[in-house]
Amino acid sequence: MTLSVQLPSLKASTHSAAAKRFGVRPASWRAAAFVARARSSRCRKQASAEGKRQQAAVLQNITPFVLLASLLTGWLVRTAPLRGQEHNLPPTTNSYIQHLEDPSRAAWQKPDEVVRVLNLKSGENIADIGAGSGYFTVPFARKVGPAGKIYAVDIDREMLAYIEQRARQENLQNIQTVLADPHDPQLAPGSVDLIFICATLHHITDRAKYYPLLARALRPGGRVVNIDFQKRPLPVGPSLEMKIAREDVLSEFAGAGFHLAQEFDFLPYEYFLVFER
Repeated sequence: MTLSVQLPSLKASTHSAAAKRFGVRPASWRAAAFVARARSSRCRKQASAEGKRQQAAVLQNITPFVLLASLLTGWLVRTAPLRGQEHNLPPTTNSYIQHLEDPSRAAWQKPDEVVRVLNLKSGENIADIGAGSGYFTVPFARKVGPAGKIYAVDIDREMLAYIEQRARQENLQNIQTVLADPHDPQLAPGSVDLIFICATLHHITDRAKYYPLLARALRPGGRVVNIDFQKRPLPVGPSLEMKIAREDVLSEFAGAGFHLAQEFDFLPYEYFLVFER
C-alpha cells in the first residue's frame, strides 16, 4: 500500500506574501525581506528586524509540516514495505510466477502426493484460494475431470489472467477464475466440495470473519484444507512474524465451528490440516 501525503504549497504562499509586502518578483522576496536594499543605517536596521520577523513567521508556518512529513516518512519506512519484502517474494508478477513454478519447489511442496491423499472424486467442485500461478489449480482440474469445476480464487488480476491463458493452452475447460476481495473469497453458497488454501491463510488478517464465508460456500460434507508454513525458522516461506502456529489455526477453525478430520505430516516445512463441519 502506498500512502501519499499532499503538503500545502509553502512556496506559492510565501512568494505571494513577499510580493504583496515588498512589491518585488517572487524570486527576490528573500532579499527584499531580509535586506530590503536599504541605503541608510536606520533602514538597514528596520529591514533586518523585518527580515527576522518574516523568517520567524515562515519557520513557524512550515515547522509543523516539516515535522509531519518527517514523521510520515519514518512511519512509511517502518510499516509499508515494498511488495513481497516480508515474504521475500519477487517484485513483479512475472518473476513471482517463475518463483511459484520453480521446479525445486516440488521437493518440499510435494504436489503429486498432496493431490493423491486428498482422494478427489470426478465431478467435484474445488475452490483453490490464493491460486497464484495455478500450481495446484491445474492438477486439481485434471483430477476432477470435465464434470467437475475448479474455482481459481485470487486477488491479483494478472495471476488470474495467467491461469486463464494456461487453461486454454492445456485445454482445461473446467477452470473458472474468481477475482476475490482480500476479506471475501467471493464464492457462492453451497458451491464447492473442497476449499484448498495453501500458503495463503497467513495473508488474511480478519480470519474470524473469513471462516464463516468458507463455511457458507461448502456443500454438505465439504472439507477445508489448510497447508501453511510451520512457525519456526525455515529456508522458504514468510518471516517468522507472519506465520501462524498450527495450534492457533486449530483454535481458530474450532471457533468457527470446524473440527480437524485429518492431518498429514509428510511436508517438511508445512502443516497439512483437513477440516470438516
